[in-house]
Amino acid sequence: MKITEIKKSKQPMKYHLYVDDVFYGVFLDEILASYSLKTGQEIGEDRLEEIKKENDEKLAFSTAVSYIERYNVSTKGLKDYLLRKKFSKYAIDSAVNKLKEHNYLNDEAFAKNYFEALSGSKGKRVIAQKLKEKGVKKEIIDELLLNIEDEDEEERARALAEKFVKNREKNLKNKQKCFAHLVYKGYDYSVAQKIASEIFTGEER
Repeated sequence: MKITEIKKSKQPMKYHLYVDDVFYGVFLDEILASYSLKTGQEIGEDRLEEIKKENDEKLAFSTAVSYIERYNVSTKGLKDYLLRKKFSKYAIDSAVNKLKEHNYLNDEAFAKNYFEALSGSKGKRVIAQKLKEKGVKKEIIDELLLNIEDEDEEERARALAEKFVKNREKNLKNKQKCFAHLVYKGYDYSVAQKIASEIFTGEER
């Protein structure tokens, strides 16, 4: 095998490497320098695959770090992102394990932050479902929900209900709409019923 071209990428510190005039992959400059790879060089297939494996691990890790610096993401969310970037399962698992070792990737922290971001507009039932869809383990979700005080959930539901009924006539029809709105937003049936009843007490007709 012969390295026929090494072309600088638009991204800093990355190069496109071509072998026998065919694109072989994106390589980090540190890998090219470390193994003295250059245009015109003859290299064995096994040796190049070995170098590429190390390169892809480092590239997947740096890509993952860049992503989690910008977004609050679950383990599954990060894996899905790296898959879309065409990284191998080996490179993805290596990056994820390294990030977990240094606590940069933590599904417990992600779940807590995600809940806090949505709790002002959605109930815990909907948030729990969304966390499940994002690949967060059931035990993590259950532990998170156990730590949510009923009073806090009711307070958030009340604020949402008061916003919903603002400028609306307080009658039975709107009470039913308020109840349905809270259920739709993910509040438990009992919480929605209690808050709707409190807000519309003595106002039904």
